[in-house]
Amino acid sequence: MYSAPKATWAVLRLLYMQIALCVAIILESALLQKSGIAATFALSFNGVFEQGFVWQILTATLVHTNPLQLLFNCLTLWMFGSELEQRWGRSGFLRFYLICALGATLSFLALSAAFPAMRGDVFFSAAGVNLGLLIAYAIYWPERQVWFFFLFPVRMKFVALITGVIALSYAVSSAPFVLSAAGHLGGLLAAGTLLLLTGGEPSRLGKVFDSLAARFRPKTVHIQGSGDAAAGKTGEPAIHEARIDAILDKISRDGMKSLTNAEKKFLRDASDRMNRTRH
Repeated sequence: MYSAPKATWAVLRLLYMQIALCVAIILESALLQKSGIAATFALSFNGVFEQGFVWQILTATLVHTNPLQLLFNCLTLWMFGSELEQRWGRSGFLRFYLICALGATLSFLALSAAFPAMRGDVFFSAAGVNLGLLIAYAIYWPERQVWFFFLFPVRMKFVALITGVIALSYAVSSAPFVLSAAGHLGGLLAAGTLLLLTGGEPSRLGKVFDSLAARFRPKTVHIQGSGDAAAGKTGEPAIHEARIDAILDKISRDGMKSLTNAEKKFLRDASDRMNRTRH
């Protein structure tokens, strides 16, 4: 059975930001009858592309306009995010959170771009990220039981399945909130893609990018031969170990004075190249 974890560093700070934003939005609405804060941080196609509010792509998943919505999303983040941060580490968890958030907001923007009539719609929800957290948690602890909607115990694998089906059904429906539902599904798909690419460890994301870059990086063919002419043809300076060994043997045997100017220049160039490689 699930037991409540201690809130971790990144989870706590995300909770603080969400609570602070929600309190500010509610106070502004109650005292000033305005909604400037929500309009500034919630996501809209017009806000990003006409007003230049590009930060909305990241802040939309932190915005809540009512306490119940805030409570549910904060509980989900705390219950599942804390253990995932303990497993992945702070940087791995934040990478996962950021990519899920981008998956949600970019999906919303893409659909808004495809349907101009919907460009006035606004998106603010942590549900896309929380769906990603649920899926990741279910992958690691599929048999663990949690209190579904705080009513009855259900295994995590079924919780993830049910919530995924609900998100998908909303995303393909013709309901007025289709854009928001598509955003939620985008976060879910981003989470699944990231977990698939990294083998379930988001902290390996940098290695995945390095591996992909290596596949498309031009290969250098080192041509064995004397002189730098062959190295120049490859586009990169080639350091010929055999020639270096021969020069070092000559120094050991006859001293530095026995080297020709060309051999001295070759050693200096080789040393410079190795120093640049280290830095």
